[in-house]
Amino acid sequence: MNNCLIRNVIKNQCASLKKIVLCKNAIIYTDCNGRKYVAKENGENNIINTYNYLNSRGFGYLPRLVYYNNDGYVYEYENGITMPNEQKISDIIKIDALLHNKTVYYKDISLDEVKEIYENLNMKIDNTYNYYDDLITVIESKIYASPSEYLLLRNCSTIFSCLSFCKSSLDKWYEIVSNKNKKREVLLHNNLDTSHLIRNKDNILISWDYVKRDLPIYDFIKLYKSNYNKYDFSELYKEYLKGFPLLEEEKILMFIILFIPNKISFNSSELKNTIMVSDLFNYLFTTDKLFMENEAKNTEEQNNKVNK
Repeated sequence: MNNCLIRNVIKNQCASLKKIVLCKNAIIYTDCNGRKYVAKENGENNIINTYNYLNSRGFGYLPRLVYYNNDGYVYEYENGITMPNEQKISDIIKIDALLHNKTVYYKDISLDEVKEIYENLNMKIDNTYNYYDDLITVIESKIYASPSEYLLLRNCSTIFSCLSFCKSSLDKWYEIVSNKNKKREVLLHNNLDTSHLIRNKDNILISWDYVKRDLPIYDFIKLYKSNYNKYDFSELYKEYLKGFPLLEEEKILMFIILFIPNKISFNSSELKNTIMVSDLFNYLFTTDKLFMENEAKNTEEQNNKVNK
């Protein structure tokens, strides 16, 4: 990748280089006048198509593109000011809500597509239930449980409770969506992270290599799963809903996906096992808190309005 970028992209944009810094997925270089640029290899998505589309929709939180060919592209390097990550992620949520607002449209959805989503999630829920049921059975058959196994035994009801919630919610989702012939799709950034927001005069969101069109919930899901233990997602979720209110079926589907726990696999390090189990339940408790503070409260308010 590096040689191709330097030879076919960077040299075409800048004949005389002063400095080159190799990064994980990019090259940062400085020209003879001291101007800095970022070069990246083209991925599956055509960056020009993404830029043209977002500009046509009035979304301007993009780095300034200065060169493009079939091998890669170059944009101006921005020196961001130092700011707390809590503020960064709040800005990211607001920008993401704006992105979804600018790119939302309704698309036909067939009953077969709805059934496929339902069956795939139902299978995932059942597989996860069976996995943990078998794991608990094995641990209970032992004379002595290790600290990590004991921690799992003490809290396993939380796993099964979450999966039961997912089952009932999935039936509710299917009932709602099977009576509709449209779904909402947006352009997803699909790689949100505090390291991808640069604040200068304005906010700039970088790393647009993985954009795709899908339901709006997936940007939040991916960001939450990577950062649930770092920030107050209850407030971030409220902030997102202010900018882009989700439909009832979208909210239901989002929490189904969030509540399905990952399958843990014990290894030879008991310390790592204990941390892994602890992280699993921390994730589920945090997700339950997010749900109770937002969706459960909203459901209660809606029921009170209906009763009145």
